[in-house]
Amino acid sequence: MQKKVVIIGAGIAGVQAASSLAGSAEITLVNNEDFLPYYRMRIEEVLCGSDPQALFMHPLEWYEEKGIAIISGNVSGIIPDKMEVSLSDGRSLGYDELVIATGSQANIFPLEGGRKEYYSLRTMKDALSLKAALSKARSLAVIGGGLLGLELAAAVASHFPLSVSVVEVAPYILPRQLDEPSARKLESLLLERGVRVITGAKAKGADDSSLILEDGRRVDADVICFSSGVHADLSLLEGTGIETGRAIKVSDRLRTSVEGIYAIGDAAELDGRTFGLAMHAREMGSFVASVIKGEAGSYVPSVPSAMLKIGGLDVASLGSIEGEAHVYEAGDRRRTIFVKDGIVNGVVLIGEKATPAIKAMLGKPYTE
Repeated sequence: MQKKVVIIGAGIAGVQAASSLAGSAEITLVNNEDFLPYYRMRIEEVLCGSDPQALFMHPLEWYEEKGIAIISGNVSGIIPDKMEVSLSDGRSLGYDELVIATGSQANIFPLEGGRKEYYSLRTMKDALSLKAALSKARSLAVIGGGLLGLELAAAVASHFPLSVSVVEVAPYILPRQLDEPSARKLESLLLERGVRVITGAKAKGADDSSLILEDGRRVDADVICFSSGVHADLSLLEGTGIETGRAIKVSDRLRTSVEGIYAIGDAAELDGRTFGLAMHAREMGSFVASVIKGEAGSYVPSVPSAMLKIGGLDVASLGSIEGEAHVYEAGDRRRTIFVKDGIVNGVVLIGEKATPAIKAMLGKPYTE
């Protein structure tokens, strides 16, 4: 008899786990949204007019053909002693193995003043609500100059007749992915595309038309959208005995502290590290399936890389931005190669795609 595997969460990690287990287990994928699983990293496309279905990972028939039972519902609790998952509508799902892939939620912190409505962009429902608000607005302020915040700002600037500002508390945007000169280059290119970037600034308050910074400056903001990081959704774990930190603590086999329960994607914390990239979500989904199937091995996260398009500009960060910087610049393009002990440690690209040849440079001796 096949194992019963319940997967809570239908993002990239959950769907990858289900796909990798297909045919070897009886799989139930619990989806807490009214849409089929979709690519969250493309969510800003909905703001620009794309039909939500264009973002679906697979049609319903794909899940049926693979024997994956995908059900809509909200999980209200996990009962390890009974090996059951409870749904808010009264249903319960028994399992032999449970995979928690509940992802993360946007950080939204309180601001002073009378502002009542704030937005974030994590779900399809968020995108549709934000799109409706933008259609009646004259200005948008995005709090947070990370990957998602910049993609959002650039998408809005290119499709709506609004003034668009990004407020970032760090000295420059994308400090984990870019070196400062590359970040400044990107900031100037974004300004040409209608996105004003304000760095070294912290939001303090808001009224009906402005975001108010700590230094007293006001930023036009009929709409305010938070993109200032995320936190793991741990709301289901009360009473389960599952050990948590910033997320759900897992071993190198992606097992939690409770037998038969695993955590993957944004929900997982391995050796004090949390994960927020699609590449790690896919890896974990595939790896946890191999563990459930009885295969050996330990999960070792790949070296992070970020490749995206912001305002029509290709931006990539590969490897580490530590080492001596070797810069090549022409027009809108800037390539920075980071070399440590004669070896290419990382590459940052602005206005240039990360080709296979560029990726292959990592870990190799540097040559001019």
